[in-house]
Amino acid sequence: MPADKYLHTPITRFQPDSAGTLRAFVEALGRTGGQPRRLATAVDLWSKMLERDRVVFCSIAGAPVPLGFGPAIASFIERGRIDVLDITGAQLTHDMLEVYGARHYQGHTTADDKALAADEINRFWDTFGEEQDYRRVEPTIFEFARTLPDRPMTTREYTYRLGGWFKDVGSQNGIITAAFDAATPVYCPAIGDSVVGMDLGFFRAEEGKRIVFDVVQDVLEMSAICLLAEELGLRTATVIFGGGAPRNHIQQSQIGTYMFQQKGKGHAEAVRFSVEPVETGGLSGSTISEGISWKKFDPEVEAAEVFLDSNLSIAVTSSLVADRDSTRQMRFRHEDDGTLSVVHAGKAYNLSEKFGF
Repeated sequence: MPADKYLHTPITRFQPDSAGTLRAFVEALGRTGGQPRRLATAVDLWSKMLERDRVVFCSIAGAPVPLGFGPAIASFIERGRIDVLDITGAQLTHDMLEVYGARHYQGHTTADDKALAADEINRFWDTFGEEQDYRRVEPTIFEFARTLPDRPMTTREYTYRLGGWFKDVGSQNGIITAAFDAATPVYCPAIGDSVVGMDLGFFRAEEGKRIVFDVVQDVLEMSAICLLAEELGLRTATVIFGGGAPRNHIQQSQIGTYMFQQKGKGHAEAVRFSVEPVETGGLSGSTISEGISWKKFDPEVEAAEVFLDSNLSIAVTSSLVADRDSTRQMRFRHEDDGTLSVVHAGKAYNLSEKFGF
């Protein structure tokens, strides 16, 4: 077998450059091997998704917001790099607090956690937050909750309304306000597993008003977005930071197309940043290839998987992935009755009406 079948692209030895830019640094990594090359490949593939006008589903787990990366995530929305966001309730909580004016602080992992508890300081590994911040925002959350409709809501509708409320009462921008401005759907598959859920529980205990989430409608909407995209000649793709419920939520959106007696094509591309091991058998560490067996991804999916901390990955990609003109994106409209419409090429499609849910 001729050697040139394999030996066609030489590794370029990495040359340190203290005056170089981040872009030049990552491009140089792309000419090396291992995880550094995979990072460059992932940045490039995400930019190609945007060139191809993909409908990009993004999932984010972990604790990026208190660690300082809320604005980076907001930039994914503001610069048209994603179309649908799936995130944990905890990160919505921390983003809401920061929009309201709260801050997080550099700490250290050797802190005495019993002393922190006594002083009402919460620890996120090497970062500190003030317990009082949650109490300061509770009156505002209660006031907001009183304005909510007396019917079940999707987590997407709740987050959209929350972003609009905090755009008026907050002191700075964040993920929820960026999503409100762009009408970007934000889903939260485990919203009860957070202070967002606890605040609404407290509100019910105090005032008796029941805020109920229709998470089944979330599932239907996300799969309907996939099917409509394909009907319009578009394809979907995924960008995954970490694992957890958000990751599966966006991946299963393609499987769920069977609910409408149709079969989606699977996500066409996938970028994933994670340090979870595959050997546990859990979904957080599973490969994109494994997802093909579930029909989450196109059998010919183009994928870039990087074994890299998701927070560092958020920082790098938010600085390097290409911007996209909003006129090239699938646009959304959050209707007053709680349904979601897609606006594309001058025509509006109400997902619930079109797909009968």
